[in-house]
Amino acid sequence: MKRRTTAISFVLFVSAIIVFILLQEKDMPLRMVDRATGLFAYLFIFLAILSSEYMMQMMKIFGTGFITIHHLLARTGISLMVIHPIAFAFEEKSISVFLPVLYPLKDFLELAGRPAFYLILIAVAAAVYRKHIIKKWKNFHYLNYLAFIMIFIHAWLIGTDLQYTIMKILWISMALIVFGVFVHKHLINSRS
Repeated sequence: MKRRTTAISFVLFVSAIIVFILLQEKDMPLRMVDRATGLFAYLFIFLAILSSEYMMQMMKIFGTGFITIHHLLARTGISLMVIHPIAFAFEEKSISVFLPVLYPLKDFLELAGRPAFYLILIAVAAAVYRKHIIKKWKNFHYLNYLAFIMIFIHAWLIGTDLQYTIMKILWISMALIVFGVFVHKHLINSRS
């Protein structure tokens, strides 16, 4: 029970920081949706990745199977991730926001959220259809790690809310934790 309270308190604390930062700038409603969904998508995708590292603990903490919690976090993150560019497309009055920009490098990095969007969709499709079409679906599911780092870069370079020190600390911390999860789960454990 104490671990569940700690986990929920952590999510509520980070969410409160995000809401506080969102409210620092008065924006048009569509722009607020764009910003909020981008920030919360990052948080929930982070939590989904983190949950995959702590499967047994998730079961003990929440009293339900890991997959239930993991899928809830992933669905929430992906839903927010889908709303983010849709809101931006309405804001910009253009569907070009869905087109990846690969060159020059500066533009690719600033807009890295675009290809990351498609990498996550591929990773999700591989997981959803794993029983039907792909024997090594996990190889595709690992794209989530790459996509997360690309989203970090995108937010870091052009995210208006990352001008605040507390957001920078949160974003760097989450990125480092995801990197650590990847190293532990896929490099260290694969050697064992």
